Amino acid sequence: MSEEEGSITLGEFRRLPLPARVMMGLVFLLIFFAYFFFPVKPVIDGHSLGGWAWEACNSSNGFLHGRLVVLIFPVLIWVGWMRSKGKVMEPSYWGGVWLVFGFLLFWAGMRVGQPRWVLAGAPLVVVGLAHDLFGWRVARSVLFPAFFLWFAIPIPGLEVFLESKMRVAAIDWSVGVGNFFGMGLEREGLGVEILGSSISFSEQ
Repeated sequence: MSEEEGSITLGEFRRLPLPARVMMGLVFLLIFFAYFFFPVKPVIDGHSLGGWAWEACNSSNGFLHGRLVVLIFPVLIWVGWMRSKGKVMEPSYWGGVWLVFGFLLFWAGMRVGQPRWVLAGAPLVVVGLAHDLFGWRVARSVLFPAFFLWFAIPIPGLEVFLESKMRVAAIDWSVGVGNFFGMGLEREGLGVEILGSSISFSEQ
């Protein structure tokens, strides 16, 4: 039953008039087409945004896990849907704010040939649609699944960058802990040196 008299919960979606459901379906299909079938010329001729992202997430640039994100996303959306079935649908024009920024990134990315910009705007479109059609209480359930998509944006060199930052942080932490216990350590590049001694530990 609805939480309020005369209201419709997400689980009672079929109670909406057929034209409303058809229009919602057409909107979802249009956006799905834009991301998975519309070519991203001249960046990669003949490839859609989804196809480009799938090809760009490869083992050569250390971003193969990006493909797994796309497969996990529908599962997260389904979990969010199930958790929100009892929430009242309260369509809100405020969802258009999310959509405007998402579509601006889509337009700008296609205009300058930067598909990463387009993919960065995809979570805004997902949240905006949920907020606009179903209300904020439902949209909150898709916030994490939506922005989880950012992990599917291929960024060359990110793995190497993060690995080097983590290595430096680990060395600094080790030196700090060692000096706390009076070991007299000093960081030397990507290694650790014992002050007053010729002994050092570094990556070979």
